Amino acid sequence: MSDNGINYKVDALIVGAGIAGATLAANLAIMGKNIVVVEKDLSERDVIIGELLQPGGVQKLQEMGFTSFIENIDAQPVYGYDIIYEERDYLIPYPNKNGEPCGYGFRNGAFLQNIRKYILAQPNIRVIEGTVTQLIEEENTITGVTYKCRKTGIEENIYAHLTIVTDGPLSNFREKLSKPEKKVNGYFLGLLLKNCELPFANHGHLVMGDHPPMVIYPVTSNAWRVLIDFKGEKPPRLGRDFKKFLLEEFEQAIPQSARSAFVASVEEGKFKTFPNHRLPANPIKKGGAVLLGDALNMRHPLTGGGMTAAFNDVLRLSDNLGKVADFGNSRQIGSAVKKFYETRHLGTQTTNILADGLYGVVYNPDLRKAFFEYVSRGDKYAEETCSILAGLNKDKKLLLNHFIAMARYGTQLKVSSEKSGVVVTESLTMVKDAVGIITPLLLSEKPDAGNKLMLEALNRII
Repeated sequence: MSDNGINYKVDALIVGAGIAGATLAANLAIMGKNIVVVEKDLSERDVIIGELLQPGGVQKLQEMGFTSFIENIDAQPVYGYDIIYEERDYLIPYPNKNGEPCGYGFRNGAFLQNIRKYILAQPNIRVIEGTVTQLIEEENTITGVTYKCRKTGIEENIYAHLTIVTDGPLSNFREKLSKPEKKVNGYFLGLLLKNCELPFANHGHLVMGDHPPMVIYPVTSNAWRVLIDFKGEKPPRLGRDFKKFLLEEFEQAIPQSARSAFVASVEEGKFKTFPNHRLPANPIKKGGAVLLGDALNMRHPLTGGGMTAAFNDVLRLSDNLGKVADFGNSRQIGSAVKKFYETRHLGTQTTNILADGLYGVVYNPDLRKAFFEYVSRGDKYAEETCSILAGLNKDKKLLLNHFIAMARYGTQLKVSSEKSGVVVTESLTMVKDAVGIITPLLLSEKPDAGNKLMLEALNRII
């Protein structure tokens, strides 16, 4: 498109060229729509989030025809997870019975620049580097935005038939288009382990024990990302004694083959932190606009499901908008957005529930042990659970059944090991704890008849 000032309505205006926004622009452009994207900073970013794409997310990229986004960035295939509990471990491969793809680990900045390079080359996409300062609203309908150009500092207006706000986890416009209940439940501390080996190459590693959980996965051919969770609403204090604390608390939990690399990374001291959010989707249906990606919905990143959820959203919204021949038809645009909001949970709810549910489990000593023992049985106990983690299986009932079965299996182990009234009482508490974790997560997803039946079943359990 021309770089001349825009004084007419484009088909779609996208606020934010992050993973979700840039991919949506690419997909809508294929449909022949005229797109404007406004992004405050187009330089390559250095972040610790969005570096693991689960197989379900890769599958959605395949459906959109965008697997080239993963190419030429030293991305590493990821074939499953090694679950490490104290001094034991159990390897769970991703399912591939039906030709499902593997996952990928990569540096987020390199991946995003691949997507941006693609949209910058499209004749029907105009990318502007600037900061959106306000949404333009007329009679309860969003008609465009005001932005300040980064290069000139001049403010301009852009008008569009549809404004798509996807400005990330720290969104400036979330409250205009939703009723958010955002909660920071902890912070991830990110480190890079260089030139070392982990027990299983090309696999993620979840490390659990009497310490905060850690996730480790490859992001280049010679580097592994380590994310350490720090629970609470405030970030960890990176003071003078922090290096000593990290070594005392976590060095022995790191697999032996990577400990020297962990020590070297700690001593280097290039720490990055990022808040872990929980944000159930609660959009406000406003004409001419739609909220997307982390601006709308977030879950704990422990399971690496964020980009998979984003690509599910992008594909679902694109499919709905693709049926609208004329974006000037506000009624049809409104119907497409309404359908997206009403059905998006079908692609994201299991990802959300598992992420926050597993986070609750790893901090509960009994449930943590029960989870490890449960998946260590192999067969469906590992395979079906991993298929949900991978974003390939979206069966909410299956997830709930495994979650409760895990707690019940934990009670059986307790009772069989020591037949005392105290142990029986503790076992019942374990099931109640599991139900207490999963119930609010079910309630936070879009309510439907299935949720009501599941909640009734849970009440009968306790």
